[in-house]
Amino acid sequence: MKKLLAAVLAISGIATTALAADCHPAAKADCSGADLRETDFIGTDLHGIILSRANLWADDMVGVNLAGAKLDHSILYAATLKRANLAGADLRGADLTQTHLEGADLHGADLRGANLKMAQLDNADLRGADLRGASLILADIHSANLENAQLEGAQWLTRRICQIGSVGICHEGEASQRLPSSASQ
Repeated sequence: MKKLLAAVLAISGIATTALAADCHPAAKADCSGADLRETDFIGTDLHGIILSRANLWADDMVGVNLAGAKLDHSILYAATLKRANLAGADLRGADLTQTHLEGADLHGADLRGANLKMAQLDNADLRGADLRGASLILADIHSANLENAQLEGAQWLTRRICQIGSVGICHEGEASQRLPSSASQ
């Protein structure tokens, strides 16, 4: 199966370092735990794929279609997902630290508990996304659309916690709610 997948990906122009034995992106198979570090997925259609706990560290995924994909607890550290379609994707607990998501479509995505520290979200569409408990410390959300996004419990840019009722805008708590400096490490 691994050789078949490598052949399919090679035909698609996708170079990989290592793959889970049953991973077959073209068939939207379960690729949970796959090691796909530094892979080039530019413009690839991977909608609905299962990549739970996958390592997608520093992948180039410009314009990729991951709509409805399952990426919970995956490592997307420093990945480039500019203009990617992640609408309705499951990104619970994912590490999106320093990820480039400029112009990405994340509407309706589940980002509960995700780490978006220092992520680039300029012009990203986060309408209706669930960001409860997510970390947005030092994230660039300039011009991001947060309409109806659930922000309760999210760690905001200022290291404060968004309070109950934070929908579309973070209602920050008092100074006593500020996270310690070490929490941003």
